[in-house]
Amino acid sequence: MGPEAAASDTDGKPLECPAPVSLRREVRFAAPIALAVMGAMMPATVVIPVIRPFVARGWPGAEWVFHAFMAVNLLGACVVGPALAVAADRLGKRRALAGGLALVDGAMIALVALEPPLWLMLALRLVQGAASVGAVSILMGAVRGRAQGSAATGLVGSAVVLALVVGIPLGAILGKTDPALPLFVGGAVGAAAGVLAFLVLPDGVSSRLTAREVWAAPGVRLPVVAVGLERFAVGAMTVTLQLFAHHVLTVADGVVSRWFTIFLVTFALATVPLTRVGDRVERRWLVAVGALVYALMFFALFLVDARWLPVALGVGGLASAAIYGPSLSLLVGAVPSEARGSAMGLLNAAGTFGMFAGNVIAGVVGTSLLAAGWERESAYPIVFVVAGVSQLVSVGLSLRRQRSPRG
Repeated sequence: MGPEAAASDTDGKPLECPAPVSLRREVRFAAPIALAVMGAMMPATVVIPVIRPFVARGWPGAEWVFHAFMAVNLLGACVVGPALAVAADRLGKRRALAGGLALVDGAMIALVALEPPLWLMLALRLVQGAASVGAVSILMGAVRGRAQGSAATGLVGSAVVLALVVGIPLGAILGKTDPALPLFVGGAVGAAAGVLAFLVLPDGVSSRLTAREVWAAPGVRLPVVAVGLERFAVGAMTVTLQLFAHHVLTVADGVVSRWFTIFLVTFALATVPLTRVGDRVERRWLVAVGALVYALMFFALFLVDARWLPVALGVGGLASAAIYGPSLSLLVGAVPSEARGSAMGLLNAAGTFGMFAGNVIAGVVGTSLLAAGWERESAYPIVFVVAGVSQLVSVGLSLRRQRSPRG
């Protein structure tokens, strides 16, 4: 089977015509898988608030370890995670691999909590990143095998964001007792997600598509690139907005945290309804409108008064959901059901790499401008402009007319 067999029509609706199912049945089938997705994400999210105190305690005096702690995890997520999702599709062993990888994910972060030698800790983090993205990708790709409508896709997309909304504050609360405690709790939740995956995930048929063929399938590249650029913008914003708020707006860190919470909660809540809007309007247009509004949000971050920033970030959360939810639907409609785990692996790899690249580029741009003598009031907005322009790229890609596949 070649990639042309996975073609979709020009408005992003899949060519396959599944039997209609009720919304209630759709959600009932998708909810356990979405819960497993959220659980599989937790080992990676609860650790975020305690990275600094945990690393400083276990490996004092080595500041580079802070960066290595995250970098090796992202490396495993980007490079190995998608390959594991492809392997699950090609072997037809989605239940075993998703469940096993979620268990490995939980075990790795729990072993990191024991503060092993540095080389072993980094190796564990590498394996954890690969296992996490592999498990989440397989689970996300499986939901349309059980439920055929877009509500199921949106529900799984919301689970990814809810893992951040729940995991980050949970890690902060647990970390007040012991910086290692969130890692142990994350490990237990990951293990529970693995057990749930064994119970609810179907195996199905094997896929003959390679990762290259999935990438070449018409309709795959837009959602993968759009989500990668959306995550790039978030990566560029995360630290820069904190610095801009502290040094330029003189806003307390706690206030900025609430701003980010508004963004994430709005994103999570809006993903399901905006995914379903894609059933009624052309999804490529919805992604384009979302990316345009998202770009305007980044420009607004340095143009509006501080009291309006929560509103801007709330609108940005809606725009981000308008990119993410319809992109998931575009992706699942572009490949056969047996190759959707592979497609989700590509999307998650793009999102992870985008977040990593956005953070790096924001740091390089901001630091370089400050070193060149720019004032903070001017240097930080340049980073927001870079993030906004990345979304204008998504607008252009979404509006570009897609070629009809030959054959």
